Amino acid sequence: MISDFDYVPVDGSVDVAHDSLTRRTAQAMVAGRLRVEILSGTLPPGTRLLQARVAERMRTSTTPVREAMAELAAEGLVDLDPHRGCIVHEPTEPELLELYELRSLLDPVCMAKTVANITESGIEYAAVLCQRMDEQTEPGAWVVLNSRFHAHMDSAARSPLLASTIRNLRNRSSIYIAASLREAPERMRSANQEHLAMVEACRRRDVEAALVPTNDHIAATVELVSLHLRRLSSRTA
Repeated sequence: MISDFDYVPVDGSVDVAHDSLTRRTAQAMVAGRLRVEILSGTLPPGTRLLQARVAERMRTSTTPVREAMAELAAEGLVDLDPHRGCIVHEPTEPELLELYELRSLLDPVCMAKTVANITESGIEYAAVLCQRMDEQTEPGAWVVLNSRFHAHMDSAARSPLLASTIRNLRNRSSIYIAASLREAPERMRSANQEHLAMVEACRRRDVEAALVPTNDHIAATVELVSLHLRRLSSRTA
């Protein structure tokens, strides 16, 4: 299969292909920076993002900014409103509870499949991501690594439909995980220990041992984010 990076046009459209690749690269850059800024709290919930201003700040055109915003909307990090434009998503407790009710059902199923199917090289890569998270102190960047770790573990289950469903839920969970870290920054440390426990359980092919940190992960996030949202609500009441 030929990737976008392997394709060489033969009809004189080299410049068009180059422009398309440049735009996709710019889109990834804009999406990456906005993602970290949202998850770190630099761009708090409810912030309106204007395409022209984001483009000026990131020294690019509005086209990759628009495409990046659509990407972040699919992840649940921003909402695209026809009247107000692009708004950083505001977490709610009902959405939190619904997300994690679904994850509490699906995550253990996926983890059990991962323990059975992950390769040795997959385990080693997961361990590398654990080390990177352990070295990371910036919450926004940590949440991005956390998403990468879980996406890797989910894909190792070799259950594409299940992994795709959970990926959508995890993407929408990211803003809640970031909120939990603002409530309790030390949560990164305990979450890192849970990640490592998952990896070690995979090494031993021990499903029961892998499910303990999986369930702890879910419970801790729901507890911390619920507390965070209630405190915010009491301040604005």
